[in-house]
Amino acid sequence: MVDDVPESMASTAAQLEERGFRVAVAQDGEDALERAELLSPDLILLDVLMPGMNGFETCRRLKASENTRGIPVIFMTALEETAHKVAGFEAGGVDYVVKPLELDEVLVRIKTHLELSTMRAELEAQNVQLRREIEERQRLEAALRCAHDKLERRVEERTAELAAANDLLKQENGERKRAEETLRESQGMLQAIIDNSAAMVYVKDLQGRYLLSNRRFRQLFQPTVESTGSIESTESIKSTKSTESIVGMTDHDLFPPEQAETFRSFDRRVLEAQEPLETEEVVPQGDGMHTYISVKCPLFDAEGKPYAVCAISTDITERKRAEEEREKLLASEQAARSRAEAADRMKDEFLCTLGHELRTPLTSILGWAHILLRTDKPDAARVQRGLEVIERNGMAELKLVETLLDVSAILCGKVDLKRQPVSMAEVIQAIIDSVTPASEAKDVCISLSLRSATGRVWGDRGRLEQIVSNLLSNAVKFTPAGGRVAVSLEEMGAKTQLRISDTGEGISADFLPHVFDKFRRANSSTTRWHSGLGLGLSIVQDLVRMHGGEVRAESAGEGRGAVFIVDLPLMPVVEEAAAPPPADAGEARSV
Repeated sequence: MVDDVPESMASTAAQLEERGFRVAVAQDGEDALERAELLSPDLILLDVLMPGMNGFETCRRLKASENTRGIPVIFMTALEETAHKVAGFEAGGVDYVVKPLELDEVLVRIKTHLELSTMRAELEAQNVQLRREIEERQRLEAALRCAHDKLERRVEERTAELAAANDLLKQENGERKRAEETLRESQGMLQAIIDNSAAMVYVKDLQGRYLLSNRRFRQLFQPTVESTGSIESTESIKSTKSTESIVGMTDHDLFPPEQAETFRSFDRRVLEAQEPLETEEVVPQGDGMHTYISVKCPLFDAEGKPYAVCAISTDITERKRAEEEREKLLASEQAARSRAEAADRMKDEFLCTLGHELRTPLTSILGWAHILLRTDKPDAARVQRGLEVIERNGMAELKLVETLLDVSAILCGKVDLKRQPVSMAEVIQAIIDSVTPASEAKDVCISLSLRSATGRVWGDRGRLEQIVSNLLSNAVKFTPAGGRVAVSLEEMGAKTQLRISDTGEGISADFLPHVFDKFRRANSSTTRWHSGLGLGLSIVQDLVRMHGGEVRAESAGEGRGAVFIVDLPLMPVVEEAAAPPPADAGEARSV
């Protein structure tokens, strides 16, 4: 949703519609509020300067409304001061794009915030569902505890009745039979209830022998007896097998030794504490390990001494998996947000650096042009000096533009390599010859070692020269006066390896993993004085990979120099008549 409809905004809206977005255009702030309430858009693009109510106030009203507060708002405006950006974020905006607009950038930002909004909505829905499941499980557990309490009271009542009936047993044999029948009904009721429980219910005596278990427990862990008499654990009892009673068995008969000893140890703790205790238990089953919440309590005899342990175990494996999945989704959302914020920061820093780098040579060019045009009869030396400055800065400006065009072509996949057999030794020699004047002026010594000068690669000579030039120029630029730069070429099996090392400023351990990232520049007191856009090394990496090779950087730390290593595949060797090796192969020389 955009505000007024100047030609640029109308064009932006039209381009967004061409990219598959549904676009609604608003004339002012009030119109924007009404359309947002009516259409409930997925995202709002909002200008700051509008007739009547400005964009900041419009955003605040959108965030104050229950129906529109969840809609992400991106400001699109020519106001680029920090105060305006801060005001936009304080008003509730999630992003701030400065005009003139770059449609591709706007599309990336829109897609990023739409994905974040979708992920946030999915997480909220999953959290709501998880809370409902937990509440339902708690309600069922409370109902089970209530039923268990009622059963215990019922058993106590029946026990008292049986005690009274036993006193009259000799006189009232019929009453005794009725009491026994009542007891059997009560026990049947208890067994029926626990058998229909989704949780496992079981009782063990002081020696760990099972006295009672419900159907769920037996279905999962009851052993079966084969015709040969051997016992194996199964989750379902086959009709061809006879069921062995679980009564009298111990955990060591049903589970691996490690789990059996863990269960037995906790039973002893319950008996020592003489009160209910809760724990998480990991139990092996046919489909893997399951996690149970187990509540265990001691059972006491008439004298108040514990004689058994009763347990209720509920399977929470799915809940644990849901919690783990939720944590993964939260971590993924936070990582995506961090990557988007880092990308925005790097782009802002790059634009600031680009503006400075483009303005510096233009200032010198325009300054000398102004001097030469307004000086009456300038002397030849002054004219010569001015033209040299203009030429030098013009070449610098051209190099910046070519760098930007290279990055643009690489990003768009429009780099066309004109492949041919290329001698890397010749490429390196040509680049050293071109860099030598700059290195001599800076008093930096360049040494060259060609351990093999015959290997050729299948590639674009111009792009290979660009790779070597960028790396060698960087080495000279970051090496102080009196320092050394070493260049070597060596064949290693089916590849040729180029190494360019220097005794310069080095690379910090924190920055080394990002040295080939686009728009990245080391932020230190030494590197900040060097010009550049931070694109040279990323171009090197892209061009090397286009040639089927790899490039990497090594450094022992700041002030300890750096090494850049390029591996390129060699062309298959075609056997020819033996020829003497080049006279300079394997020799080292200094430039």
